[in-house]
Amino acid sequence: MLEYVLVLLVGFIVGTINGMAGGASLLSFPVLLAIGLNPVSATVTNSLGVSSANIFAWISNKQTGWEVFHKYKKIIFLATCFSALGAIALLALPSEVFQHAVPFLLLFATFSLLLPRKPRVGKLHKNLERSALAASGFYCGYFGPGQGVIVIATLSQDSSRTPQEVNSAKNVIVGITSGLSNIIYLFSGQVIWPIFATLFVGSSLGGLMGGYWASRIPTQIFRALVFCVGLTASVWLFIHTF
Repeated sequence: MLEYVLVLLVGFIVGTINGMAGGASLLSFPVLLAIGLNPVSATVTNSLGVSSANIFAWISNKQTGWEVFHKYKKIIFLATCFSALGAIALLALPSEVFQHAVPFLLLFATFSLLLPRKPRVGKLHKNLERSALAASGFYCGYFGPGQGVIVIATLSQDSSRTPQEVNSAKNVIVGITSGLSNIIYLFSGQVIWPIFATLFVGSSLGGLMGGYWASRIPTQIFRALVFCVGLTASVWLFIHTF
């Protein structure tokens, strides 16, 4: 019973932070490992459980969300296709391969918080941006935690975008790209359903809260929190994997 209370609480925290800044599924992934899930089941259950955060954050700010959807629909389609490839790769590769890849993926997602945010324009930047977001889609399907941070860091390179637009775009892109990979996960046999349901409820409530407060609370505090937890979790995984 205590583990479900913990998962519910973590889900709420993750949903709130994901609605405002992203990357908080780095917090829930180690918790699922700690309560006994194997890395593949933890990834699949975590991805499904926290997926509601971005959707409910989108609902809480749906007017801006629909505008962003139409503006970024080509990028969303590209990232979604790559997320399906990532999900297939996760389920097709031997679990040992994935288990050894997890610490590196988690570390990469954590340090993506430190990517520089210089104003850049031009065709080359747009192509690099599309490539980065397509890669984030594959990453979403194959691992997931930290995709929101990668999307924020990528979109923030364009100084013409306001923080509110970047956050709203992140909610739409992550929410939709994770949708297709999550459909594949549903039939994988790796979902731990009671944990998923508990995480989903907590994440949904947190997502509504995070979407509402997105423009009211500085995201730097949450990025710092996610970075510290992500770095600690990465070190923990390296110690226990190698």
